[in-house]
Parts: sequence; C-alpha cells; structure tokens
Amino acid sequence: METILVSEPQTEKLNVGSKRGRPKLECKVHQFRFTLSLREGEDDDLLFFFAGIPERRRAAALKAALRAGGVSLKAGYVSTTDNLDLTIQGLVFG
Repeated sequence: METILVSEPQTEKLNVGSKRGRPKLECKVHQFRFTLSLREGEDDDLLFFFAGIPERRRAAALKAALRAGGVSLKAGYVSTTDNLDLTIQGLVFG
C-alpha cells in the first residue's frame, strides 16, 4: 500500500489528466428493483442467507445464487410445469 504524505498535494501523486472513480461502462445497463418479504418460520433459510451479507453486497449475492441455481429464462418465456421457474417468476413479478 502506498502512503501519501499529508503535506504533498494530491495532483503530484495522481496523473493530472486522469479521472477519478470508475470508468464509464460501454454497455447498456438495466436496473431491476425488488422488494422481498420473508416470513420467519417459513423463509428461515433465506433470512439466514441474507443476514450474513452486507446490504451493499446483496444484489451481487442474489445474482450469484440465481446463476448457481440454474435459472435461465429465455426472452420472458416461463414453463408452466417447472416449479423453480414459477417461483422465480413470483419473486420477480409478484
């Protein structure tokens, strides 16, 4: 880890032309907002899952869990015979 002296101006340590923060993404970003209500006794496994994750990391953890569970919905098509797909549809659109 590099130590920067307090008396030294930041512009001398950084490239003068460099921008701070994350670079802009070159792709289109879609945002989905969820409200998930969980009941004690019925959803204890999910409550335990989310309790161990800091608030700012929950979206990443949810994406990883969905991918690990084999969720793959093609262009909005949901098989009516697959309980997992129906459950996910209820979470997303319910």
